[in-house]
Amino acid sequence: MSNLKIKIIKYSKKLNTTNLSALRSGNISVKAKENGEEGFYITPSGAKYSSLKSKDIMFVSLKGMFNKKK
Repeated sequence: MSNLKIKIIKYSKKLNTTNLSALRSGNISVKAKENGEEGFYITPSGAKYSSLKSKDIMFVSLKGMFNKKK
């Protein structure tokens, strides 16, 4: 399991306990590399921060996002 996923879950829960965010408020993400690919880990939309699990945090690759032919 990625240390970054653990940190995302930790700080998501901290947002709730410090009243800085509602139970479900947008997404939390962090820039990362996975298997040599640039991208980011992101929380799912609409999920309660208090119930997040490592499997809920997804890696989204930036590969090809900015190199698409028009």
